[in-house]
Amino acid sequence: MPSETKLFETYGKNSNDLIVLIAKRVKVIEDFIAFGNVCKSWRVAATKENFDVFALQVPLLLLADKNDDYREFYSLSKQKVLCMYLPEARGQESFASQGWIFTYNNTGEMNLLHPFSLAQIPLPDLFASQGRREGLFRRGCMDDAILSVRPSLTSDYVLLIFYWGGGGNPLSFWRPGNLNWTNIIEQWGGDAFTGINYYKGQFYYVSWSAEVWAFDVPGHVPIEQCLLVQLEADMPCHNSRLFYLVELFGALLLVIQLFGDNDVIVGRKGGYKTLKFKVFELDVIKGELKEEITNLGESAIFVGHNRASSVDTSMFTVVKPNHIYFVDDWYEYFNALEGGRVHRRDLVTCNLEEGKIEAFYPGVSLSPICRQLGLHHHSDN
Repeated sequence: MPSETKLFETYGKNSNDLIVLIAKRVKVIEDFIAFGNVCKSWRVAATKENFDVFALQVPLLLLADKNDDYREFYSLSKQKVLCMYLPEARGQESFASQGWIFTYNNTGEMNLLHPFSLAQIPLPDLFASQGRREGLFRRGCMDDAILSVRPSLTSDYVLLIFYWGGGGNPLSFWRPGNLNWTNIIEQWGGDAFTGINYYKGQFYYVSWSAEVWAFDVPGHVPIEQCLLVQLEADMPCHNSRLFYLVELFGALLLVIQLFGDNDVIVGRKGGYKTLKFKVFELDVIKGELKEEITNLGESAIFVGHNRASSVDTSMFTVVKPNHIYFVDDWYEYFNALEGGRVHRRDLVTCNLEEGKIEAFYPGVSLSPICRQLGLHHHSDN
């Protein structure tokens, strides 16, 4: 490695080249974000081209919007909140997927935003796609947004959005080059669904009636879907559970979060409290659920608002093995806030083997704008 003196002898006449060289040596994403926040010239050097995007990283947790030009992320490795300059996301509801952030507002404007390069991909007008100009969008109507693969790596990707409006629960998709969104949920009917994930060339989801389905998006309609698994009939009712699908070492796992009403459990008005998790492996070939998994070994799972990812904890001492990191959500009514309603999310872990649940984020996240916290797996840039 060149000495510090040699570096300055080589690059002293061009400070910008030296700043870029230093940026390329920063391997931890949290340090890279801090590097870019120092000043304008350092921010110019802190681009994704100067960072090893394939380096293993601990997921950042995207906190609620505060309606300013910065978005906050909680760093497990630093155990503190990081601020990132993202004026493009101000006042927008946000969903993280594949290292990008899907943003939208109540006018229907939508974009894909890369949080480090600030590159944006404008998306078609969903109003026009649905053949209507008003009454479709409002705060909190968007439920999820999922990318099949990283737009940074290929233009052959699919973006799915699931939202509430027009008297139903539409699921629409868009591909680069398409002028409009294509609504596909109306072909299927049935109940709403959650836990959508992309796995080995297909999208998978779990319906509220506890059915696991698979489908692909070949670029045309109608789109065929296949029932993979019907879960047990004695599964708790739909308002006492959440489903997630996550890939772990090549296998697709079903994670079930079981919770109860805070009014009953702790007397706190509004929202729910998590009681426990159950994890199963899905056999996508045979279409069956394998035995329950009670030990994740050296792995940990992160879940947050319909999204899940896994981490090998042997690579990161700050992440606890055999734990599920999740969002325990509730809300309260505050007369001092415009609209009266504010959403809160507590960041918590669950020891899967012992069932012990405890908080790992010392603060709270309150927002009248962004109703959920997101999981931003920043190694997917």
